[in-house]
Amino acid sequence: MAKRDHVRNVFGDLLDAVSPARCPGCGHLGVLVCDTCAATLAPAPVVAPPPPLAWWTACFAYQGVARELVARAKYRAERRFLTLLARELAVALERAPPFDRVTWAPASAQRIRAQGVDHGEVLARTVAGLVGTRVAPCLVRAPGAAQTGRDASARRAGPGLRAVGPVSGVVILVVDDVATTGGTLAAGARALLQAGASEVLAATIALTPGPGTRSRGPAYTPGYSDR
Repeated sequence: MAKRDHVRNVFGDLLDAVSPARCPGCGHLGVLVCDTCAATLAPAPVVAPPPPLAWWTACFAYQGVARELVARAKYRAERRFLTLLARELAVALERAPPFDRVTWAPASAQRIRAQGVDHGEVLARTVAGLVGTRVAPCLVRAPGAAQTGRDASARRAGPGLRAVGPVSGVVILVVDDVATTGGTLAAGARALLQAGASEVLAATIALTPGPGTRSRGPAYTPGYSDR
């Protein structure tokens, strides 16, 4: 399985390298995101980190072009967009308290089987390389459904996560792509703190806006690259 996933990832990277980029907002050829569409990216809503997280940052509101960027990286395996978003997270982390290790909120087994890769892991490893911090798998996920599609109360409870590896006395940054209620991040923080971590921080690419401002469109809208 690991070898097959590695081959799929390398093949995806090669496709990214030889196929021309198109802006996910307007389809402009030759750029990842054109200046006009980049100007429409809305900052993430300012919210307090869900306990027991000590700190949390998010780059964008999960709507419009930001939704397309995440969707193309996550559901279409367009790794160049994941790299772009990792760079945005690295910039946001310049304001973070000091941390010793980067990890990720693991995807469900169903999601990994469907996509062939845990995009959270790819994101975390890319971010760790950019900020020069050690990365390690510090969380494992119990069998169960993905958070996507669950109701708000189930989302807030978060998935079943447990800590692995030596984390005692370590300040850990948990990276994820999108947060809605923060349930996954809070569940990860609880598991890591119970295992002895001294503090848990979090960073996400996007945060879903609250009721009344949330986009009602699909998570991925077929765009120019599909035509």
